[in-house]
Amino acid sequence: MPLDPIHAFYCRKDYLSLAQSCKVKSGGICARCGGVFDLNELRPHHKIELTLDNIDDTNITLNPDNIEVLCHACHNAVHSRFGNAIGAKRVYLVYGSPYAGKTTYVALVATRNDIVVDLERIHAAICVCGQYDKPDATKRIAFNIRDYLLDEIRTATPRRKWQDAYIIGSYPDRIDRDNFVREYNAELVHIDTPQDACVKRAYEDIKRVAARDAVVGWIADYWRRYNE
Repeated sequence: MPLDPIHAFYCRKDYLSLAQSCKVKSGGICARCGGVFDLNELRPHHKIELTLDNIDDTNITLNPDNIEVLCHACHNAVHSRFGNAIGAKRVYLVYGSPYAGKTTYVALVATRNDIVVDLERIHAAICVCGQYDKPDATKRIAFNIRDYLLDEIRTATPRRKWQDAYIIGSYPDRIDRDNFVREYNAELVHIDTPQDACVKRAYEDIKRVAARDAVVGWIADYWRRYNE
């Protein structure tokens, strides 16, 4: 199932770069309520809403004057995202190499009514270890939580109160992705950051040598196994 043009736009590197630049320039201040937030709590918002009619107009999509930076509460208020979101649901499999920017992408497009399934964050939520440190003692629990959420998504009816679902993972093998698409009626979102850029991000972000070397190894393994 092809990705719709608007979600495909949110994957583009030029938009992701612009969105981050706008957040930095905001100084962490929400343009609506004036509150001060961490940058990861802010969302870029197009003042002129993106539609299929204007998605190719860079004067709208990539114009910094058309983007305001909002906190989650104000962003949801603008889109009337209060309350329950009963109705048709869409499932997105967001895949790519470690450090490709999958979580960053989802943070830009998901709303408060959406489900996000990210095994890395599940691990982090149930133990005190750092990112990418996965103790054997908690792995089974983390996988069980993930599988519970996936089952909720797979069996959901329009009456469920959540809206859309974003599943984050590497999924380098096309057969695995195709099986996932069939089982969950999902749309694929490929965050196709090149291998060298992923490695560079890992070196910049991870201070512990052992953890960094492990992640760099996972990146290399992803690209060895990846097929379109």
